[in-house]
Amino acid sequence: MTLADARFAGIALAVGVAVSTLSDFRVFLTTSAIITAIIARSVGFLYSDTRMVSLCQVSFAGVGGWAVGWIALHSQVPVEAALLLGGVAAVPVGVVVGVPALRLRGVNLAVATLGLAAAIQVALFNRGFPGARENFAVHRPGIAISEVRFLWFTLCVAVLLELGLRLLRRRTIGTTWAMVGQSERATAAAGRSVVVTKLTAFATSAFIAGIAGGLLALQIGRVSARQLEPVDSLVVFALAVMAGAGNVLGAAVAGVLSAWFPELLRLLGWSQDFGPMIFAVGAAQVLSQGGDGLASQWMKLAGRFKRMRRKQVGRLVEAEECPPPNVRRSSLVVRELAVDYGSVRAVDNVSVVVEAGQVAGVIGPNGAGKSTLIDAVTGYVPAAGGTMRLGSDSLDGLAVHRRARVGLSRTFQRERTPANLLVGEYLSTASRDRTSAAQQEWLLALFSVPRPETPVAHLDSAERRRLELVAALSSSPSVALVDEPAAGLTDAESSQLGTALTRVAREWGIAILLVAHDLLLVRQVCEVVTVLDQGKMIFVGPTAQALADPVVIASYLGVEEDLK
Repeated sequence: MTLADARFAGIALAVGVAVSTLSDFRVFLTTSAIITAIIARSVGFLYSDTRMVSLCQVSFAGVGGWAVGWIALHSQVPVEAALLLGGVAAVPVGVVVGVPALRLRGVNLAVATLGLAAAIQVALFNRGFPGARENFAVHRPGIAISEVRFLWFTLCVAVLLELGLRLLRRRTIGTTWAMVGQSERATAAAGRSVVVTKLTAFATSAFIAGIAGGLLALQIGRVSARQLEPVDSLVVFALAVMAGAGNVLGAAVAGVLSAWFPELLRLLGWSQDFGPMIFAVGAAQVLSQGGDGLASQWMKLAGRFKRMRRKQVGRLVEAEECPPPNVRRSSLVVRELAVDYGSVRAVDNVSVVVEAGQVAGVIGPNGAGKSTLIDAVTGYVPAAGGTMRLGSDSLDGLAVHRRARVGLSRTFQRERTPANLLVGEYLSTASRDRTSAAQQEWLLALFSVPRPETPVAHLDSAERRRLELVAALSSSPSVALVDEPAAGLTDAESSQLGTALTRVAREWGIAILLVAHDLLLVRQVCEVVTVLDQGKMIFVGPTAQALADPVVIASYLGVEEDLK
């Protein structure tokens, strides 16, 4: 348990002590607030980490409550175990609901999950809660009969769920959630399955909401279809976004608003319909400003007074020798590769060979097919012809994350680093445990990137580009395909980058295929280059010869002038 976890548990204890002194009605409202906060947290972390929208959370809670009622009616299983099983029962439903997220995003995904919520309503909830006809009610556990005791029971469950979620978010699965929310392409390039990442996020979200539904069933004895309408999921999502339920403070705010705001409206003599309307307007306002809820904005404001940015300058010269990872190196062999975009052939019979420990370049004017070549080799676009091998392994037909696992890594023309992680968390996920912390520190020093405890959000654009390159190298790949790493760098920074790339290739034996417009960098680090123009090879050979070749010069400038 971290210091932050202990602080959170202490605050929860203090809240429980304070609320225990209130009347039973106010204790009941506070318990309701905690249950709603749990549901809001389930949708809040899903949205803040993975950027997936779920309008099915109340349905997940309903499945959990229905399961708890059924178990209590048909078995002698202790209520505490039934509550856990209620969360488990919601998991397969969450996986099914998460399937559309593999193809849909944004509004389309939201509509799909809302439709599935309506289907669950018709198929399950409208048939009645277990025991409703027999007037059967789920009994609270013996240790939580009174309102105050049930408050403490609910609070303990909420604390355990939050601590468990925090633990997951610190592990590889949680950092991968954060990565997929920033870039699915970068997640796959790090060797992580986007499908597994999304479905585990939905499953976790459903489990948390299912537990909340079980608590609701215990609180009131049974739940009804009228409490689980699809529109209620809309209200919870609006609350979660407005309050910023991506963190526990925002979830608590959402819970308080859901339980106590209707009481305020009642005291004022206003219609209860004003509540959802206000929450919807608040959520729309938050989404229009980038998606940071009230709690996130408060925490950022507080952080301005105590945050001190740590930057390290000139670390390149301080990077000493580092033993390379004990990984077998292989060569990349691409033969007669072709890529079609409809009727347009973007890459036409291109062959490239990169030996272990070698830096090879791919150059050419804009639109020559350089990035498409990298996309095809790493599996982002299908090949229309040719073969690709990494050592003895064929790459043909392999998914992106499987190519990464056999030894391919890459960077992107536009950096795709996850801003919601620390530098060390990002590297830990990208490395897949193939390099040690000391080796990752060496790479950070070599490429002049701040230390592992630095938030990625605090890095400038040049540092983020170098961090993305470090992440690609941290998995100790056989071949790293590096796309425009010097974009936006000064000549001095580009030269330092070239020296670092040369050292990694020489000392670790990594083959590097460099795509660059910076011809000074190409001349500095590349032994051989392949020149593309309109998707075809026009030169393959030593770098100096390529940059002096009349055909290459004409492809760049349209005139025969030495490229110096």
